[in-house]
Amino acid sequence: MVLNFPFKKSSSRLSDVADKSVSDNDFSDAINLFKTQRKKAGISLQQLSKETKISRNVLIAIENGWKKYLPEKTYLISMIKSLEIKLNLEKGSLNGLSTQKDNVNNTPKFKFNFLNIDFLNSWIGSLLYIIFMLLSILALNSQQRYLIKINSISTEPIITEKTVMKDVNTIKTQKEE
Repeated sequence: MVLNFPFKKSSSRLSDVADKSVSDNDFSDAINLFKTQRKKAGISLQQLSKETKISRNVLIAIENGWKKYLPEKTYLISMIKSLEIKLNLEKGSLNGLSTQKDNVNNTPKFKFNFLNIDFLNSWIGSLLYIIFMLLSILALNSQQRYLIKINSISTEPIITEKTVMKDVNTIKTQKEE
């Protein structure tokens, strides 16, 4: 027996949209506050980067609102704290920057792509590696069986004609002495 509750699905969708719009507003407010306070203090991005030891690229991403170039939330929180101290802002006034990062990563992290280096770290990559290794072992085994069947495996070393001629000459000289 399947129970469908369409009213719950729609209400959760509405709350997700409302949460997203609130976090979008917090994000844009934090960006505007960062820009205005930095300009009011007369600090360039280069100078702010040197004083806070935060990458200039991260500061540019914050100022321009480039969500995909922001670091992980763990790192971003500590960066926000040091920016608030340097720009003389209230504690927690730039927290809108970290709330937006959660909504950005809705896409799946793994894509089936052979050029992606993370491919080998996934379960699919491990499975393909194991299959490849087993097929390689089976191929070598079948080759060895074929060589045994045609008696091409010998324990004798391969002697070339030049070495045979040298050996014959050394034997002749030894006999003559």
